[in-house]
Amino acid sequence: MKIENTAYWDIKNLSEIRTKAEAAKAFEEEFLHMFLKEVRKELEKESSLFGHSFSAKIYWDMFDMQMSKAISDADALGLKEYIQNALKTYEEQGK
Repeated sequence: MKIENTAYWDIKNLSEIRTKAEAAKAFEEEFLHMFLKEVRKELEKESSLFGHSFSAKIYWDMFDMQMSKAISDADALGLKEYIQNALKTYEEQGK
């Protein structure tokens, strides 16, 4: 897995989205990131294994972002394809 050399808060890449496939992939990554973040919140309620310091929160947020990118790149979830098919169906029915 390659870790990108951009800051995790950099949203410049969002303005570079040009195709529906890129938009679907970006949505899938963001969805996975939010999902992992919420799961981590629940885990933190159960134990303090992950720590509660600011640096620990930043680390785990960056970890979740990389995991969501890796899962999305592996095309294991299928959400990207579902979004693309939904967009295609919407366009066909709109004509």
